[in-house]
Amino acid sequence: MDANEIRKTLQVFKTDNGLLEVRIFSTINKTEIYSGIFDNEEDLIREVNKYDREPYNIYFIFNELKDALNGMPQLNKMMRGAKTVNDKDIKYRRWLMIDFDPIREGDVKEIASTQEEFENSKVAAREARKYLLSLGFKQPVVCFSGNGTHLNFKLDNIECNEQTDKVIGNVLKYLAMKFTDEKVDCDTKVSNRARLTKFYSSVSRKGGNTPTRPHRKSEIVVVPPEIQSTEFRILEYISALYEQSQVSETPTQTFATNSDAKKFDLDAFLLEHNIEVLKEIRTSDGGRKLVLKTCPFDASHGKDSAIFVSPQGALTFTCFHSSCSGNNWRSLRLKFDPHAYDKPQQEQRQFRQPYIPERKKYQIKDENPELGKKWLSLSDIKKVNLSETKTIKTGFKDLDKRILGLNLGEVTLLSGSNSSGKSSWLNCLILNVIDKGNKVALWSGELPPEKLKIWIHNAAAGKEHIISKKSGDFTIYETEPNAGLKIDEWLDGKFFLFNNEYSNKWQQILNDISELLKLGVNLFILDNLFSMDIDIFDGDKNNKQKELILQICNLAKTHKIHIILVAHPRKAMGFLRKSDISGTADLTNAVDNVFICHRVNNDFIKAGSEFLGATKIQEYSAYGNCIEICKNRMFGVVDQLVGMYYEIESRRFMNTVDEKVVYGWDSSNEANVYPDNLNYHTDFEQPYYSIIKNNDDFLTQGNEAPF
Repeated sequence: MDANEIRKTLQVFKTDNGLLEVRIFSTINKTEIYSGIFDNEEDLIREVNKYDREPYNIYFIFNELKDALNGMPQLNKMMRGAKTVNDKDIKYRRWLMIDFDPIREGDVKEIASTQEEFENSKVAAREARKYLLSLGFKQPVVCFSGNGTHLNFKLDNIECNEQTDKVIGNVLKYLAMKFTDEKVDCDTKVSNRARLTKFYSSVSRKGGNTPTRPHRKSEIVVVPPEIQSTEFRILEYISALYEQSQVSETPTQTFATNSDAKKFDLDAFLLEHNIEVLKEIRTSDGGRKLVLKTCPFDASHGKDSAIFVSPQGALTFTCFHSSCSGNNWRSLRLKFDPHAYDKPQQEQRQFRQPYIPERKKYQIKDENPELGKKWLSLSDIKKVNLSETKTIKTGFKDLDKRILGLNLGEVTLLSGSNSSGKSSWLNCLILNVIDKGNKVALWSGELPPEKLKIWIHNAAAGKEHIISKKSGDFTIYETEPNAGLKIDEWLDGKFFLFNNEYSNKWQQILNDISELLKLGVNLFILDNLFSMDIDIFDGDKNNKQKELILQICNLAKTHKIHIILVAHPRKAMGFLRKSDISGTADLTNAVDNVFICHRVNNDFIKAGSEFLGATKIQEYSAYGNCIEICKNRMFGVVDQLVGMYYEIESRRFMNTVDEKVVYGWDSSNEANVYPDNLNYHTDFEQPYYSIIKNNDDFLTQGNEAPF
């Protein structure tokens, strides 16, 4: 083994504590196993080179070993029979390895691959790499195992526990569903923490070394200019997709109306409903993978959907597009046979009908003068001048120009991914609204009051009244004490924060909102829907949310106030859309406005360009954040972006890069004033390419892997 190639492997897969286990197996004697734990590079090179010959295969563990293993007897030397590293000895997961192993002729696993079989693994790895990059994965380290191809994605020291083990396992199972076929197996067995892989630069000695099935050297073939960590949330997203797809049906679980339960015939079902199968693949475990010609739910998804039949006959369905993530086998079955799961009448008679309470009858209202006519003519309706609509100005000029402001009597739904800036934007909104003479109340189901106070203080103070302090590698920003006292005094009687000690139950919050109405509060912020206990309502989760949003809308309309309800999105990849907001569709249907907060980064620019077009997104690349107006009922505004600059010290969202807002607590300065007709969303000169040039070029040029 070449010493420089060994050093390359050690450099790429270097651990934080420098510990690495090398394990060597004999292909002749299964009990001849050597282990060495190394923290010295030269010792490792010397020791492994002793075994770079027949009949040995050399492996290593790429995840972080626990520090205590430097006390093992095989430190910096190879020992036969020494205790080897197991899953409990792993401190962190540092890598996700995806192994594309070519299927040999006759499915014989104990032999080397032919050149054609080896090339098949490269093709599968290229397709997988392209797919994973589209989901937000960072560039992988690409390696050849000697027989197949590995994609190694760097992780950011993921904690080892049952949950992360499950996520890693689910990711590999999901990728196996998509990429395993009759030529290549995407291995699901490489998910364990103490996973061994070929020591890259060593020779893979599997089976006989023949001209058609030669022993090849394993090697690292592609190393990105910068090895970046893939966010674990993306793995969690794929894991969730896998679990959603696993709603299965066994042959004896299917019912047909007015008949006895019988075994389900998949092939007959496909034929009856003209569901075309592009190709069928027999998996190594005896199951079937039926790749469909088009997705039954969206023909534009092409060949990215499949039905899977386990060796036991269980049926599952998956489409590998995010918009189809909620569709499983049951969804597919019901699409073509709405009565598929109706139980036979004979079975229904075996059970006593459950008691169903009588529904309350609606009391029909007679026409009366207080309510007015039941059926109105246009002449009965008072004309409203939209320019005189009572609104609360947000202080974000471009937003106010698009929708006038937050209309009284309406409800806004606000969403955005983690770290998109929702909380900071709301804090600035609160201050802007109060500065215009309004009163605001906030129910925050997650944020501790002490932390909220720090954030509001900083935003109200501005960086002129903020002190920066160093704490290790971090910089802490604090409001000047005297300024903090003035801000508290200014906000007294104008800003009200709900005390969460009084519970998160909706009936309690509703009661206490009513109390604040008497004080003239006209903007209420509920952050967020999923921290609120709404069990007071009947039915399932969606019905509870429907009843809640109807009550909120009625509350706003009745008392002429504005309510902002925060709702988190699902774990959607790509450009966040209104349909990605978690919960029932009644949420977005019932409210008057839907806003999404976006953080402007490379992911936003790439995903947004695909959805709104590169020219449109280019205009916003100089901003720190954007608020997207996804829905505005009053003026019909949709898919409109409002750019804002972000000031790190104060956590302020600003209309211009040099804007200096001076709130009512501070009379020592005068604020900058900007004309209302300034086009804030195009007021910049920095070109699009200069912001994302390096990363964009790298991704574009790297779409076709050089292997």
